[in-house]
Amino acid sequence: MGFILNPYDKCVANKEINGKQCTVAWYVDDNKLSHVQLVVVTEVLEVIKGHFGDLEISRGNEHNLLGMKIVMDRKSRSVIISMRDQIEESIKMFGEDVDHTVASSANKNLFVTYDGESNELGEDRSEIFYSVTAKLLFVMKRARPDIETTISYLMTRVSKSNEKDWEKLRSCLGFLKGSIDDKRIIGVDSLRDLHVWIDASHAVHESMRGHTGGTMSMGRGTIHSKSSKQRLDTKSTTESEVVGMSEYLPYDIWQLNFLRSGLRD
Repeated sequence: MGFILNPYDKCVANKEINGKQCTVAWYVDDNKLSHVQLVVVTEVLEVIKGHFGDLEISRGNEHNLLGMKIVMDRKSRSVIISMRDQIEESIKMFGEDVDHTVASSANKNLFVTYDGESNELGEDRSEIFYSVTAKLLFVMKRARPDIETTISYLMTRVSKSNEKDWEKLRSCLGFLKGSIDDKRIIGVDSLRDLHVWIDASHAVHESMRGHTGGTMSMGRGTIHSKSSKQRLDTKSTTESEVVGMSEYLPYDIWQLNFLRSGLRD
C-alpha cells in the first residue's frame, strides 16, 4: 500500500496521504491507524478488510485495550490512561487488608533484602507474591509509572521472597488503593521538543551498586521511564551519575531517531 516501515520500530509504518502523515502501528493482532482526515482512515481500513475480512473496529475518543481504558481528550490534546480494574484485581489477589492511607509506594528500606533475617514465604504466599507483582509490572508499564522503583525491586525478589518483601508489596498496594483514581496523562506540546531527566542514587543497594532513574516527556506526562539497579560498581556519587546517564541516554537517542524517521519535514 506504499507505507514505509520505521527502521527503529518495524511495527510502525508511515505514508503521506493528501499531504498529511498516516500511521499504522500494530501489537500482535491489535492495530492503531491514524490520519487527520477520517475519510482516509476509512479508505485504508477498507483495503485492510479486503485482505483480512471483517475487523473489530473501535473509533472515537474512548477505547479499551489490554486492560487499559484509553480516553482521548481533544480539548487538552491529551491521552488519558487508567487501569482501575487491574489494580482492584491485584488487591483482591493479595488476599489481605491493605492500608489505603500509605503516602508512598516504597519506604527508605526498599532496597534492604533482609535475607536470613526474615522468614521466607510459604509456597502458597510465594505464588501470590509472584502473581501480584507480575500483574503490577503490567499495570506499571502502561498506566502507573509512579510505582516503577518499587516494582523494579520486587521483581528481583519473586524467586526468594520473604516476609519483609510481602510487607513491601502490601505497602505498594496500599498506595495504589489510596490513589486508585489517578490516571496517566500524556500530551505533546511540540513534536520537535523532547525533555529528558536522569538521576542516580549512589550505593543504595546492599551490593553497594547505585540505582538509575530516567524519564522522558514531550510536554505533558511521561512517555517513557526506567528505574533499575546499575550494572557497574562506582566509587562516588559523580561516577554513579555518569553511569546513570550512560544507561538511560540510549532510550533518548532511540526516541529521537524514531521520531525523525516518522515525522514529515
